[in-house]
Amino acid sequence: MYVSFRSLLRLLVLAAAFAGSLVAPAREAADAVNGSLEKDVLPVLADRCASCHDDEVKKGDISFDFLQDKGDARHDIRLWGKVREQLRAGTMPPKSKPPLAPAAHDTLLRWIGSNEQLVLTMDPAQPRPARTRRLNREEYNNTLRDLLGLAQRPGDKFPADGAGGEGFSNNADTLSLSPLLIEKYLDAANEAVAEVWERDDLKLRLLVARPDAQMSPDVAAERVLRPFLARAFRRPPTDAEVKSLLRVFQQAPQRGVDWEGATKVMIKAVLVSPTFLFMEEKSQPENAAARPLDSHEMASRLSYFLWASMPDGELLRLASENTLQEDAVIEAQVRRMLADDKARAFTKSFAGQWLRFDEVLTYGGPDRRKFPDFKPELSQAMYDEIFSFCDQLLRRNGRVLDCLDSDYTFVNEALAKLYDLPGVQGKELRRVKFTDQRRGGLSTMAAILATTAYPQRTSPVLRGKWVLEQLLGTPPPPPPPAVGELPADDRELKEATLRQRLEAHRNKPQCSGCHTRLDPPGFALENFDPMGRWRDNENGKPLDTTAEMPGGRAFATPAEFRKLLMDDKALFVRNFCTRLLGYALGRGIELHDQPALLRLEQTLRDNDYHCEPLIIAVAKNPLFRLRK
Repeated sequence: MYVSFRSLLRLLVLAAAFAGSLVAPAREAADAVNGSLEKDVLPVLADRCASCHDDEVKKGDISFDFLQDKGDARHDIRLWGKVREQLRAGTMPPKSKPPLAPAAHDTLLRWIGSNEQLVLTMDPAQPRPARTRRLNREEYNNTLRDLLGLAQRPGDKFPADGAGGEGFSNNADTLSLSPLLIEKYLDAANEAVAEVWERDDLKLRLLVARPDAQMSPDVAAERVLRPFLARAFRRPPTDAEVKSLLRVFQQAPQRGVDWEGATKVMIKAVLVSPTFLFMEEKSQPENAAARPLDSHEMASRLSYFLWASMPDGELLRLASENTLQEDAVIEAQVRRMLADDKARAFTKSFAGQWLRFDEVLTYGGPDRRKFPDFKPELSQAMYDEIFSFCDQLLRRNGRVLDCLDSDYTFVNEALAKLYDLPGVQGKELRRVKFTDQRRGGLSTMAAILATTAYPQRTSPVLRGKWVLEQLLGTPPPPPPPAVGELPADDRELKEATLRQRLEAHRNKPQCSGCHTRLDPPGFALENFDPMGRWRDNENGKPLDTTAEMPGGRAFATPAEFRKLLMDDKALFVRNFCTRLLGYALGRGIELHDQPALLRLEQTLRDNDYHCEPLIIAVAKNPLFRLRK
């Protein structure tokens, strides 16, 4: 029988104080938060929110029926974070309903803050079960590069990897294995071995144990195979694995190939082995206690986290010495690995997918007839700017708040010309300081401005959505059906500006809720045209870039808007830590991960928002190091 939210709530309000089963070090604090939930929060929700936010209606994809269960789900900081942002934005209750009384509004916000403090004190989450997943395309390319010195990137020909969890392509849930991909693996192995055999230096290393009068072919093949497998499998091979691959070598002469040809067949067999293609962790019985990753598993976890590739000799040596579970060793290795150029893959895979800046190299770009200065070398410079900016933050212990506002960037001559920065010549990128306050942080970089615009006009909606979703982690809900479209070219607007047409659209009741949050960040960036160049007017009509952020916080310039972003840095910090932890774990962040997430946020704040201590803390976290 279905029990309505209202009915249940009446019972809850009359019931005795909730004696929850939360595991928390401060029982009094837990009792106080839970008591306030029932006494102060649930009555407000029952009175003002239940009609739209139960499992039947679920407006905005939010239901409060989860409060029927007196478990940890009541304390979900992600859901309560959405509630807080709607309250601050003034979009809930909707304008068609009476506003919340100031006391009720303040009560809800105060309880949400107290709830986060409670979650911070909860015991760490239990590690998740062991998982096996295949290498994604980038990891496959990098692993072949480091294993064989391969120059080509055969993984680029594979079907695209899906994104899961917190938006990354290293999630086991999305890395499926299709018959087409198996064929691609076979083709790639053939291409890889062909390239190796064209380079005598590597071929000689592989064939150093060529058979002679003192050494049989099988012994020679095993001497080639064992050290190669130790690197390809990222751990010492078992005797059974060695014997299985030696059988491939032994059967090859039956097809008329010589010893060298048989060795090539054996190497190909390694490259299509599941142990090479998959990251594997040992599973345990369901009721077994959590175990640390063994040292070779830890070496792979670290290397694919920070290098998107196989462990190097140093990591494999430490794994053999069984020291990769020591905090000091992990910390030293993280520092070493970040300093290595191979960690550019971390910037590419983590920052590129999080911020979506790699799209500047693949999208069509502004209309060349309307924007003739947009050329391939300029789009490459746009990519290089944001890559270099993120690389120095992530790998050089930069301050992540620079993502919201900064007084510097990285440009070459082509990009400096677009930005009106004097004195920069040549194709080489270099760090420069801005001469005014028009630009700063990620939101005013050309790669973002161009990919959040249409070919012939800007898009305050796309730009606002990017700020909310990628920077602040507060994505708007999808638009309702049949909302209409604006003209593809802003020149078609004639007397009106794009903003004026958008505001007319925004006044529709079904649209105002989302656009109250979406439009202000987009209006703040209207001074930048579809290729990211500064402008003061739109087709001769003056631009209006004034707007109000949630809570009535007004701004008139991009610089003033960025100051408001800095005021919202807590949202950015949560989003950044969530994305980083999700990328490191290769999965989405779950309810029971939230205490660990809040502690990572604290680590970032305690270190003045510098990246390196946070990355080290992720690598040392039990969620990263232990398996159930």
